Amino acid sequence: MDSITKQIETIMSDNQGKIFSINDFYDLGTKNTIKSILYRLNEENEIARLLDGLYTKPKYSKILNEYSYPDASAVAEKIADKFSWTIAPTGDTALNYTGLSTQVPNEYVYISDGPYREYLYRDKKIIFKHTTNRNITSYSKELSILIQAIKALGKDNISEEDIKKLAVFAKEIQEDLIKDTLKLPFWIQEVLNKIQEINHE
Repeated sequence: MDSITKQIETIMSDNQGKIFSINDFYDLGTKNTIKSILYRLNEENEIARLLDGLYTKPKYSKILNEYSYPDASAVAEKIADKFSWTIAPTGDTALNYTGLSTQVPNEYVYISDGPYREYLYRDKKIIFKHTTNRNITSYSKELSILIQAIKALGKDNISEEDIKKLAVFAKEIQEDLIKDTLKLPFWIQEVLNKIQEINHE
């Protein structure tokens, strides 16, 4: 048990700020052993429990003179990873990801192929809403975020300025925004068409 504890402490100290779930340590020991070690390390303030089953070794910021914790979006990604869900931010959360909104949301909302779930993390809500699988698993994560951001803006509220900002975000997307999105509503295809034109000028 002591050697497993040391291994876990070393791994987490070498990766300060990274989020770990119990699953990440299953190769070191049984579920109950790992659980009790993480529980004890948290009680001793060696590590911090973020949510049920998620832990981190907080990074100390010399500039801020305090420990910094992972942001809610990183926690959401880790929850999805733990349960093998595919997720994509939606609404204001998608606008935040694409840089269209600089406001830090109080609610981080995601569509997911998993069940409906709600978590409270450091005074912020993380919400997973179930959606039909093909809405998110057909596309890369970046394209899913782009589509959700366009939907969040709405058909009649999307400006040329918004499209230019989305085009910057879309530069990393590998898919063809026109050929690979033919199942989407026509107005979204039109927006994607404009984005593709900007990026290929």
